[in-house]
Amino acid sequence: MKQALLIILALAVQFFGTAGYLFSKQRPNIVFIFSDDHSFEAVSAYGGRLKDVAPTPHLDRIAKEGIRFDNCFVTNALCGPSRAVILTGKHSHLNGFMENEHVFNGDQQTFPKLLQKGGYQTAVIGKWHLGSDPQGFDLWNVLPGQGTYYAPDFRTPKGLVPGTPGEYVTEAVVNKSIEWLKEGRDKKKPFMLMVQHKAPHRFWLPPVHLLEEYTSKVYPEPKNLFDDYKGRGTPAQTQDMTLKVTMDLALDNKMVPFRQDRMNASQRKQWNNVYDRIRAKVLRKRPQGDDLVRWKYQRYMADYLACIRSLDDSVGTMLNYLDKSGLAKDTVVIYASDQGFFLGEHGWFDKRFMYEESFKTPLLVRWPGVTKPGTVNKQMVSNLDFAQTFLDLAGIALPADMQGKSLKPLLEGNNPKDWRDSVYYHYYCFPEYHAVRRHDGVRNSRYKLIHFYDINEWELFDLEKDPKEMKSVHDDPKYAATLKHMKGELSQLRKQYEVPPAPKLRKGETLFPPWPEFGTFEVGLGNKGWISLFDGKSLKGWRQPFASKPGEPISQIAEPKGIKVVDGEIHISPDPQVFYLHTREFTDFILELEARMPKKNFDSGVGFRCVLPKGKNLPKGYQSEISDIRNGGIFDIGVGWMNPPEEEKKINDFVNRTGTFLRPGQWNQIRVICKGSRIRTWVNGQLCSDIEDAKHKSGVIGLQHNSKEGVYRFRNLRIRELKP
Repeated sequence: MKQALLIILALAVQFFGTAGYLFSKQRPNIVFIFSDDHSFEAVSAYGGRLKDVAPTPHLDRIAKEGIRFDNCFVTNALCGPSRAVILTGKHSHLNGFMENEHVFNGDQQTFPKLLQKGGYQTAVIGKWHLGSDPQGFDLWNVLPGQGTYYAPDFRTPKGLVPGTPGEYVTEAVVNKSIEWLKEGRDKKKPFMLMVQHKAPHRFWLPPVHLLEEYTSKVYPEPKNLFDDYKGRGTPAQTQDMTLKVTMDLALDNKMVPFRQDRMNASQRKQWNNVYDRIRAKVLRKRPQGDDLVRWKYQRYMADYLACIRSLDDSVGTMLNYLDKSGLAKDTVVIYASDQGFFLGEHGWFDKRFMYEESFKTPLLVRWPGVTKPGTVNKQMVSNLDFAQTFLDLAGIALPADMQGKSLKPLLEGNNPKDWRDSVYYHYYCFPEYHAVRRHDGVRNSRYKLIHFYDINEWELFDLEKDPKEMKSVHDDPKYAATLKHMKGELSQLRKQYEVPPAPKLRKGETLFPPWPEFGTFEVGLGNKGWISLFDGKSLKGWRQPFASKPGEPISQIAEPKGIKVVDGEIHISPDPQVFYLHTREFTDFILELEARMPKKNFDSGVGFRCVLPKGKNLPKGYQSEISDIRNGGIFDIGVGWMNPPEEEKKINDFVNRTGTFLRPGQWNQIRVICKGSRIRTWVNGQLCSDIEDAKHKSGVIGLQHNSKEGVYRFRNLRIRELKP
């Protein structure tokens, strides 16, 4: 009897002690600051190559006053899947969100719901990117989709709140977060606030006040910027994420106005002052080959790191508020990103691969009075651990079906003996943008094994000897025992995490059809091999198609009419259906010229591949033109010849998103490349059409004017034949 009473007393003490902890006001608040695509190389606390040129003092403050995790990994390096893992504490195959195109099932168990049940106030502000409405939050105020950098709209339970002109997204997110801390929460309860930033996601649009500073710096290059991928298999060699080919000078490197519809007049002026100078300089120098890659890298780093600077400033704003409000001493501050990002390593940008730059994410935590300042932790941790960590910090029981481990013991300075030795990774998206093959893999403290299962290729890296993952040792006999061990570890983790067979590989192209706004901005092609179509003095070689009698076939033998040479330019006067052809015939070619059309009411252009067999009329559908059908003009889009009229909505949407890149009343650089059945057209460096038309065989170059007023002007016409 006495023993039974002692047991009851012990249980009572345990229960009331736990209850007192659970419902005490001393349970810590949690501020989880979460960014998008933030490489650990771009956090100066990690001591990477960018630490001196682009320091992050406020993020460094968290590390200095708390703990820096050097081995935090993600389970699936993609924005939406990473967020779903964090909410659920489960791998992608169990939470159902494996790709960005999926919709998150918010009805399932998530840590915010459990925190609410445990007495916490919860809020999420900023990027959500999960398709469905947030659940488990007392307040949610999130960006639609990816959101925009300027004048961002926000979604709330009451509907869409339009963006505020002049506002920048990073500042908006932190200001709304502080506003909730000040006015929106129940101050009798502990809180969990998720401050979720868009930055530094592509297209890396910085706040305008940082442009001058960051575009004037020189950024150190990674040593493997010009990786040739010889040490790896098919996936590394066939991806589509290089600075050399994939990175778009037009939008990624800001060589055309982009999203200026979201800027106010002051922002637009500052933006154009900076980028107009950069654009003019590169068009003068026209770098080629490796020099162009280096130029792209510098532009990329300037924009990306300026976004990081704004992000770091916002972290400082939050830390200062916590200090001034007296909340700091009772608040755990956690900083992480949804995955890492390639900053030129291997010649790449983006993420997706299980290679270190993508797979590893920064993780910094400050817990005043608990975490020893300046701690560096080398244990293998994961975004899979975040949900259980949040619950453990709140003193809430950890669900048995969550798959991570609470980081609370590590924050307290302990190193549990049963801590994991390895982490599991799985990427599911192929075919998909950037053409990264599906793969899973395992990493321990020294080795990494990756299996690209659709093509049954393996890569094994010795990270101690080859930290940059330049050469797979999978086929090296010296690593046979290691390979066997790692394959066993991978098999064990698949079993532990209940990994089913991968979904059937979907059909489709390796790369999705290119969007016009993702077309490469062509800078220059050198000066060799060109044929001039205009000598600057005469119309030698040019003829006007002419029918001697109405209804008879058009010939190319006629005297020029309505066309003349003025000061080294070809001028065409208004004359409906005027069309002038060069007498020389071409098949595959690059055509370059400069064109200047009237400021309004123009309908003129450049025709190409206009095949004119003897005795035949001009064929239909073989022309590009410049027209004013879209306010200000668009080249080679939507005129009903190259693209059908039903595409008009797509064209309008495109122009509304990107702004026009054709300048009426000014000189415009035009380039047309015809090769095989593919025809691409650029205006001022921006790809604005990319079509397939097998009808184009051999033909000639034409100029036309079909407006009622104004003079159409051409100069610097040249062509380069492309040999098969």
